[in-house]
Amino acid sequence: MLLSSYNSNAQTTPPKPQSFIFPIKKDAKTNQYYTTIQIGSKATTLDVVIDLGGKFLYFYSGDYSNATSSYRPIPCGTRKCRTVVDTDGCVVFCNTSPGPAPGCTNNTCADYALNPFTGTQGYNGLGEDALRVRSTRGSRRYYTVNNFPFQYSDPVLKDELASSTSGVIGLGRSKISLPAQLSSAFKIRRKFGLCVPSSGGGNGNMIVGETTYYKISNKSLISTTTPLLRNHGSKYNNGRLGNLTVEYFIGVRSIKVGSKTLSLNKTMLSIDESNDGSGGTSIQTVRPYTTLQRPLYRALVKEFVKAARAKNITRVKSVAPFGACFDSKSVIVSSKTGPQVPTIDFVMQKKSVYWRFYGSNSMVRVASKDVICLAFVEGEINIAGPTTSIEVGGYQMENYLLEFDLASSKFGFSSSLLLHDTTCSKFLS
Repeated sequence: MLLSSYNSNAQTTPPKPQSFIFPIKKDAKTNQYYTTIQIGSKATTLDVVIDLGGKFLYFYSGDYSNATSSYRPIPCGTRKCRTVVDTDGCVVFCNTSPGPAPGCTNNTCADYALNPFTGTQGYNGLGEDALRVRSTRGSRRYYTVNNFPFQYSDPVLKDELASSTSGVIGLGRSKISLPAQLSSAFKIRRKFGLCVPSSGGGNGNMIVGETTYYKISNKSLISTTTPLLRNHGSKYNNGRLGNLTVEYFIGVRSIKVGSKTLSLNKTMLSIDESNDGSGGTSIQTVRPYTTLQRPLYRALVKEFVKAARAKNITRVKSVAPFGACFDSKSVIVSSKTGPQVPTIDFVMQKKSVYWRFYGSNSMVRVASKDVICLAFVEGEINIAGPTTSIEVGGYQMENYLLEFDLASSKFGFSSSLLLHDTTCSKFLS
């Protein structure tokens, strides 16, 4: 297919785009999800890890810094600086050439960037450059955002990122995240969808903009919605916009294994609004598996093991980091949704609103071919800020269509695409 390219200097006016598409790939070694962007005067192609709760784009790449001539730093004290970082951060002096250069320019608006895998934070200047993006409909034309803000970061922030990637792209509720910037530049709905692929399953998709065309047999796949919640607590100081976190929270009120509702400390399921914002449930692409704090996790494991035993599924020695593992030969695997094990439901505002995980998203095969484990892990206490009780991880998102509608503050999701005889790698917008 021939793709037409448009930018602000084009002689003809392109049709107004409604949404933009980006591939989602999974790195088999790290279980990280990443996408591909084109940035700079020569449209340098970079792979960047997707951080659903991230504030902005940062990267470090010689391929970019040696090729671009359109980079411009954002000066300190300007209205744009105050808009994009919501602080008074400033890089006052750099040992560099007089002209603007990615990474270190005098009197540049600055902010902290977070490596979500190591917890390392880097403080550096912010700049702008052209970001090339592709629309979803018609001939899938290319468009250009001429002043896309980002940070050319310290190389230490690449530690533990997938080896093919140069940085991290944030999708969080900030003013300079990818969804916010595309919404502002093209006056499209503040909304984006994710369809995260499984290992070895090809690419998934990220759609920024109007996503109501996700259909099979003329029926929308988004079957369930629940409110997106705001939380004033943030695990790191740079994860805020004003006094609110940029992460996405949903209101899980109970958990079921099969037909059994777990007996849980309900205060852990709620966000502590009166104190530090601990508790609650966030959604995190940078967590490979869903984490639950110890009391919740132990209750889940206990009931799942009990329900598995009732199905004559044999428990075996656990394999770290998983707390419950089973002999795969004792599990029936004939279902289109993977191993036939007890379902797990995250129940939200009412009993009829739940996110159901089948065996394909609740069980993972480990080193031994004969062992599969419950793909939920115990969460760690956060020493840098409030501790979130549940963090829904990437493995549980795979082959579901997820929709973040910021305009209406709703989170929508499909049933498992496997039930529709498709996957994120086969399903196209």
